[in-house]
Amino acid sequence: MKSVCWLNFRRVFSSMVRQHFAKECEVALNKQINLELNAFYRYLAMAFHFNRSDVASPGTFRFFKTASDEEHQHAIKIMEYINKRGGDIKLMPIEEPKQSYESIKDAMLEALDMEKSVNEALLEAHAIASANNDPNMCEFLESHFLQEQVDGIKQLADYITQIETSECELSNYLFDKYLLHEDQSMHKK
Repeated sequence: MKSVCWLNFRRVFSSMVRQHFAKECEVALNKQINLELNAFYRYLAMAFHFNRSDVASPGTFRFFKTASDEEHQHAIKIMEYINKRGGDIKLMPIEEPKQSYESIKDAMLEALDMEKSVNEALLEAHAIASANNDPNMCEFLESHFLQEQVDGIKQLADYITQIETSECELSNYLFDKYLLHEDQSMHKK
């Protein structure tokens, strides 16, 4: 009986918080949570691939581990936002990530495609918020995500170009050393 009472209280409280937060916006943000958690999981797999003893690329490991941590934080930030707006968080299954990579370039290309997909979904979520006259959600996406995505895409594209200009084992080794000493945040604030 207590659990039913608590559930009713929770529903009332949630509806008290919710204001001008369209269901369509909530669905878009839940989709974004899934994309961020998927990116977190894939970056984590990339990181630990490059941390294996037969690969031994500590700079690349650190770069992808930092990216993984950032994507995890993005998902949490969106979940906190949904709760503030009185919405419901709906976690969905995430795909199993690729387990190994032929090269640093291969992983960077996959990361670039993934970041473009995440960015596209953010732009769609922003358009949905605009269409539903939700300036709060628009501002949330603009101030926490949109510019970071553009910066991250540019950084990955630059890294791929640097790798392509001198593709050989020595260049991969030197690039890895560069990453080891580079600021690792793809989403600079």
